[in-house]
Amino acid sequence: MDDEEVTVPTLVEIMSVVAAVVATVTGVRVLRRRRTSPLALPLAVMLFAASEWATARALLHVAAPSVPATVALHYAVFPGAAVVVGAAFWYFLVLSGRTLSRRTAVLLCVHPALLVLVLLTNPWHEAFLRLDVVDGTVVDGVGPLFWVHSAYSYALLVPGIGLVLRAMTRAVPGHRHVYAVAVLGATVPSVGNVLTTVIATRSENLHLTPVFFLVSAAIWAWVERYRQHSRVVPVSTRQVLEALADAVVVLDPGGRLLDVNAAARVLLRRPDGTPLDDRAIGAPWREHLGPELGEVIADGGSRVLTTPSGDVLDVRVTQMADHGDRAVGTVVVLRDVTELERLRAELAHQATRDGLTGLHNRRAFEQRLGEAVAHARSTGAPLSLVLLDLDHFKAVNDTHGHAVGDRVLVAVADALAAAAADGETVARIGGEEFVLLLPGLTASEAARRADEARARCAGAAVAVPGGDVRVTISAGAAELSPDGTSDGVLRAADVAMYEAKAAGRDRVVTAPERGVRRRAVRR
Repeated sequence: MDDEEVTVPTLVEIMSVVAAVVATVTGVRVLRRRRTSPLALPLAVMLFAASEWATARALLHVAAPSVPATVALHYAVFPGAAVVVGAAFWYFLVLSGRTLSRRTAVLLCVHPALLVLVLLTNPWHEAFLRLDVVDGTVVDGVGPLFWVHSAYSYALLVPGIGLVLRAMTRAVPGHRHVYAVAVLGATVPSVGNVLTTVIATRSENLHLTPVFFLVSAAIWAWVERYRQHSRVVPVSTRQVLEALADAVVVLDPGGRLLDVNAAARVLLRRPDGTPLDDRAIGAPWREHLGPELGEVIADGGSRVLTTPSGDVLDVRVTQMADHGDRAVGTVVVLRDVTELERLRAELAHQATRDGLTGLHNRRAFEQRLGEAVAHARSTGAPLSLVLLDLDHFKAVNDTHGHAVGDRVLVAVADALAAAAADGETVARIGGEEFVLLLPGLTASEAARRADEARARCAGAAVAVPGGDVRVTISAGAAELSPDGTSDGVLRAADVAMYEAKAAGRDRVVTAPERGVRRRAVRR
């Protein structure tokens, strides 16, 4: 039996096989997540192509095939490498927050397709590989198209890594490590390829690129296994800005627009009414934001302002500075609080108004009475008030029900409000008890105003089956004395009102000044 030459695999070739296996297993695991992670598909394609690349490289020297098989394996190494480069650029593109357009996908396929065509025709032109058979051994060399292939591969990887590095500077801090891991995983096999090209000798058949890819596969396998939140495209600060409901405008120190988010494009409009767009970037803010924001931006701080269109904006201005305390720009955050202000005004109205009649409630009346007393004391102007109570109102509820009673209260409230002049306050302070606050009127003048209101109320009618319901009122008028208080004048009017009821109801009684008899008015 003739002695047969036994090819013993080197450590590099064994590691190439291991790299192929690891890349394949990792690729299968990653591919399962293609529907939940936009990074899964390009990463899986990259891993499968690297597996083919490493397998062909290992078999080229381990299996000791025939000359035709050896030549085929020499050719089989390069398509996998071309697909790895294209898939890596695709991965970087998606990782940086962009999408793979149809045009870009077609362009990425051009390199592997042309490479396959060149390899199929290589035996005729040998412009890519120069393969010679010497004593039954295939000796390989490279042609000019090999260097074109290598140059294109690096020309594609470098801008891809640049996209990732640029995105890393704009990412939120919690996601920056994702970019660093991606760049590290891509750099390791590139280093191996450089070492192979620069220092490897043909006789040693030293090819480090697939071996170094084992490190990349291990990095990505660790990421897929243990870093769950790293499987998705990281969040950039641009995405954060675009997701904000608040409008954000960034100005440079000279007042020119550097950036506006989506909410700002919707909320803010140019002076001519057109919305903001990217054409506004670089222009002075006065050309696009309108003069109403000028004072706020100049003064800084925060303020609520109303635009000419009626929108209410909460504006907050923050000046930015570098570590040397030099101004680098201004951030203006605007929030549309129109609806909030409307709700606030409505709540304020509800807090001071009686829910049934719409008149001021007791709380609002007491506040206005205190203010009116303070003003009367400081100016010496007269101040009077009138307490009014419906006569026999319980009989209305007992006879016709509370629904009709409520309608009567509303009719009386409308009559009192119609009798009030500007600057006077009408309030409901009890179940059927009302009050008129009359600044500038003396007691006698207040009594006449009260009698007018009494007549209006007597004329108010609420229709019910079988006729109309009418009510009368009893009123007490009192004037604030020079040293009087809110409680004092209110108490005097209350006493006068009960005297009107005791005197037969449907009348006005004036609380006496010092030493003056009470006067009753009845029509």
